[in-house]
Amino acid sequence: MRHSCIFAVFSLALVNLGGCGLEDTGPSALNPATNVDPVFSSFTLTEQTSTTLFNDLSLAVEPAPSEDTQASSMARDIRQQLSAFLTIVYNDATPPAINSVRNPLDLMRRVIGENEIANFVEARQYISARIDAGEAGEYSNTTNDVSVRFTDRGAFEEGLPLADYEWRYPIVKWVYTPDTSNLVTRVFTWVSSGTFPEGSTRPSATLGTEFLPRDFLTTGYNDLARLHSEGSIVIAGEREMAFVREYNGLNTDTINIDGTSIGTDQGTAGGPEFSFAGETVDCLKIRMHYAEKRIEVFTSLDQPPRVEDPDNPGALMANPDYCLNRDTATDSYQTVDTGLRT
Repeated sequence: MRHSCIFAVFSLALVNLGGCGLEDTGPSALNPATNVDPVFSSFTLTEQTSTTLFNDLSLAVEPAPSEDTQASSMARDIRQQLSAFLTIVYNDATPPAINSVRNPLDLMRRVIGENEIANFVEARQYISARIDAGEAGEYSNTTNDVSVRFTDRGAFEEGLPLADYEWRYPIVKWVYTPDTSNLVTRVFTWVSSGTFPEGSTRPSATLGTEFLPRDFLTTGYNDLARLHSEGSIVIAGEREMAFVREYNGLNTDTINIDGTSIGTDQGTAGGPEFSFAGETVDCLKIRMHYAEKRIEVFTSLDQPPRVEDPDNPGALMANPDYCLNRDTATDSYQTVDTGLRT
């Protein structure tokens, strides 16, 4: 799994909190995290799908009318890849809109954004109070040794596997660090329940988001306060999607799809193959420029992430022909004007 810049910053933020008195008792130092264990009728989200994580990208990849059928094929398969990782179902409109999603990132975003979990509301109120006081603060289930578990009653009653009806989030954190980044950072991770074959990568997902403290709200989705987010999703078959999304001025999305560490033999081989726009690839990078209404696509096949360094025998270096390392796009096209993130 690729390492993420925001998670490195988040770890540093936690170190910096050590000198801020958070281990003291009293209301000013409270970490309000408690056990969270709600039961849902279903994890599948069918309402307010415009609030889902990649609704904007799903609409924005639609080619401009002047583009050719190749652009349409790329847009179709970008959505198909998003669907593979996020279990998105689209309708038949043009451009297709999201009918439903079922994934742990969107579910957590929904319950936070709709204020459905009292303890998460308390978390945001606490962080907001710390912002007003100009003092560092942390909400952390791991620090308080409490758990976050969601249960899908419908999937349980159907007799589906544990991984389908029990979603556990080992990390749910909000951190405010006025003396360093002066940002609010929220990170949550999900790890699949159940058993998996030995030597395989357990499915997982992570989302980290940075918010501007001056715009941070205690209710709603807080989208207007978003500055930057990034994360990753690992699914069965040793496939991984990582993403970086910039919101403040840049308004770009970068989506990287390739194999896990196991799927690429520790970075020395190509990953699992898949079809994209009529070709077979094992690495795909998508870069969406919202203001320019332009998509760049980078692909490769049978190129390992790392190759031997010709100047240092026995050492490995980043492979310049691997799609994630390439600066020049394989293809690109202009998109329709959705008015989103511009």
